[in-house]
Amino acid sequence: MELEKEEKKQLLEEKNIHLWFVGSPVSLQSMKLELDMNVGAIFAYGKFMNVQPESIRSMVCDVICYDSQRHQIDVLRDCLYDGFEIKRNEEFGTKVPFKVTNQATRNIEFVLKSVTTMSGQTWNNRDAKRFNISLVQDSIFNVQADLHRQFIANCAQMDIDQTKLILQPKFEKAYWLCACGSLNWSDETTCCCCGVTKKWLQANTDKDYLKDEQQRRDAEADRLRREAAEKERIDKERQKEEFKKRKETYEKQQKKSATQKKAGKILPIILLAVVVIGGGYATIKYGLPYLNYMDAKSTYDKGFYDEAKVKFEKMGDYADSKEMVYKCTYTKAQSYAASGSYKAAAEMYQSIDGYQDSGDKYIETMKLYADKLCEEAKYIEAMKIFEQLDATDEANYENCRKNLYNMASSDYKKNNYKKAYEKFSFLSDYKDSKEKANQSLYILAKLDYEKLDYKNALKKYDKIKGFKDVDEKIKKYSTLINLISAVGEDGTPAVWNAYNVKCPKCGADAEYIFEFRDNGQYNVGVKCSKEGSYVAKEGRFRIEGNVLYDAEYHDGIMHFKKMADIKKINKNVTDKEGKNISIEMTDPVNSKNKSTITIYGNIISDDTASLG
Repeated sequence: MELEKEEKKQLLEEKNIHLWFVGSPVSLQSMKLELDMNVGAIFAYGKFMNVQPESIRSMVCDVICYDSQRHQIDVLRDCLYDGFEIKRNEEFGTKVPFKVTNQATRNIEFVLKSVTTMSGQTWNNRDAKRFNISLVQDSIFNVQADLHRQFIANCAQMDIDQTKLILQPKFEKAYWLCACGSLNWSDETTCCCCGVTKKWLQANTDKDYLKDEQQRRDAEADRLRREAAEKERIDKERQKEEFKKRKETYEKQQKKSATQKKAGKILPIILLAVVVIGGGYATIKYGLPYLNYMDAKSTYDKGFYDEAKVKFEKMGDYADSKEMVYKCTYTKAQSYAASGSYKAAAEMYQSIDGYQDSGDKYIETMKLYADKLCEEAKYIEAMKIFEQLDATDEANYENCRKNLYNMASSDYKKNNYKKAYEKFSFLSDYKDSKEKANQSLYILAKLDYEKLDYKNALKKYDKIKGFKDVDEKIKKYSTLINLISAVGEDGTPAVWNAYNVKCPKCGADAEYIFEFRDNGQYNVGVKCSKEGSYVAKEGRFRIEGNVLYDAEYHDGIMHFKKMADIKKINKNVTDKEGKNISIEMTDPVNSKNKSTITIYGNIISDDTASLG
């Protein structure tokens, strides 16, 4: 039956347009006009996207109707989208039809009127602006052409998932479009969807910059290829020389054991006689062990060291079998080191520490491995090895520090403060690394705080106490720290209760239940003796000094509206539910209530490091 209904629908118009206008909380993705012949009516559909941080609860539009000649013939007023919880970058509206009254309608246009967020804030399109800015982007591959491989390389260097960055970004005064396709407001320094920074994206999609980077990379690759070719030539020469020496040694051994070989041919006959005369016991005790030993030795001489090692292990105390077990590993380690597999060789030397000069060989090959890591620009790994070996006087150790410092400085200039911090903090006392590590973390903390990510912001500030004005900031945020102290590891909110308050709807006796999260989200529930339970207020919050603000975006800028004045904090109190702190404030929910309310909560610790 459902299929029959689908067959009786005729598509009159469909446009995938992706339009927006400056300041609008939503973009228009597409619109559709459809004739449903089952009911004999035409329906208009729109698909929208939330492009601002606040979640959307409802929206109101007008739908302008046009005939086939694009003459306006009707307007569907106050078309309501309601009952949603649309988060940022989520689409909505495709399942909400609006019945068109004029059957001559063949084209439609959506005009946004208002948008209401989950916190109850309403944005109005007072100037009746139309969707007029195209958010359609070109393919980044087509724009960059032969420079795209350099863009991919730059993404890999910064651990950025380039598979998400498929569109050419746009940077305008009021907004910018990321390469992942997301719209960001002018004051947002990182993409709301993929997290890439605006400055990095601007630099790395500039053709001149990419061209310079590509030339530099090609020159570096050419240098490494030449060095690798030269190393390979030297290794081959060394291997030829080693083979020549081994061949000469082998020929000497062959001449020396000529008589032994003749004896070896007679040995089976002698052994047979021993079996006949002395019985099988003598054969097993003296004849077979010798044959097994010679077999193991032959396996070793052929370079099958693991197989030879197993055979020597089975021979126990016979001749020098125990020593040969160690020698198999030692010789294998030598061959690995000669081929450039320094780490594997070092692990083998370490496993037979105490045999010959294995301890010294372990240190020698680990240094070579560290040198190799340095050549591959893996400076931190290389430095850790040098420090472990107490070999910080090695020339390459100083090269690693110098190069890592330059990389960290480059990361900092490109606004990749996280990577800069990791490198500078590892360098510790090298030059001004500690200062720059603190500065990088200071910026990261500031960015987290601006995004209302309080947990991560406060933890970062805690790591750099004493730096710049950090101690003052932490003191300034003391009320905030108290408010979110009880937030759980899993993100469960800190819950505060206010008793004996008045219901904002009817004025009856009620209770407030506040939930604060360390990511800036909050909501206030009301338990009313008459109205029952309902959510009175929700959104994002900020505390500056002793003022609690409701935070929201307007026209790409964060705005703060005062919710309450915080008057007093009382610690070591106990309410009826065992909570240990209370805060006296003006009523943030009921604007009609001019009196002070008291909310009760739990403080786990007033130390920023304990959060979460």
